[in-house]
Amino acid sequence: MATPQTQGTKQAAPAPDFLSPPEAAIKRTRRFVLNSLAVKKMGYHFQIPAIIAKMQMKTDQPFNAGMALGMMHYYIVPLISTHLENAVEFRNRVPEALIWATGFVEAIDGCIAYLRLMDGCSEKFPNDITVDRKSRRLRRKYMERYTYLVEDAYKDHAREQLCDVFQSWNQEQTQLFNKGVDKALSGIQWVVYPKENVVLNAGEDGWAIWLRGKCEELGMLEARAGRKVLAEV
Repeated sequence: MATPQTQGTKQAAPAPDFLSPPEAAIKRTRRFVLNSLAVKKMGYHFQIPAIIAKMQMKTDQPFNAGMALGMMHYYIVPLISTHLENAVEFRNRVPEALIWATGFVEAIDGCIAYLRLMDGCSEKFPNDITVDRKSRRLRRKYMERYTYLVEDAYKDHAREQLCDVFQSWNQEQTQLFNKGVDKALSGIQWVVYPKENVVLNAGEDGWAIWLRGKCEELGMLEARAGRKVLAEV
C-alpha cells in the first residue's frame, strides 16, 4: 500500500487509491447501470468456456449441473473478499470444492481486478479492525458493488450459454436442477421445487432468494394438503 501522506502536505498529482477514488472513476461508476451489461461496456467479457463445455455434457444430470452452478455462485463472495484484502494483481487459490471448475477462479479474479483498476482501487483494503468507521464503510461499498457486478456477470453468462440445455429439459429435470442449485447455495432441500428454471427466471433476484420464495409458496400448498414440506437431508 502507498505510504500515507502527511496531513497538510501538498501533492502535485496524488496517486489514486481506495481511500480517495479519483473523480473520473466515480463518474464512470454513475454512468453505467449496475449489471452484467455494465461490465461488458467497461471492456471486460466474463467467460468460462471449459466449464460451459462440461455443463453442456451434463444434460442427463440436472441435479449435478445445478450443484455445480450453485457451488460456483456460492464462492463468488469469499473470492471477492479475499481479493480486496490484497493488491490488485493478487490471484486467489482455487478452493478444493472448485478444483473441477477449470478457469472459474481465474475468471473471477480477472473480473475483480478489471473493476478495481477502473475504480482506481489497486491497493489492498486494510483490515476492518485496524481502520476507522469511514474506511470500513468504503470497503463495504466496494464489496457490495463488486459482488453485484461479478455475480450478475456470472449469472448472465450461464443463462446465455446454457439456455438451450435448460430449455431441453422437461419439468421433472428442471425441478432436479433447481434442487441442485438450492443444495449448493443454502443446504436446504424442499420436497417440491418450482417447474421454472431458476437461472432463466430469477431475473434481478438472487438465485437463492428466488428459490426460497417459490419453494415457500409451494411448501404452504404441501402443508395445507398434509404433506411434508422439507426433505430429509
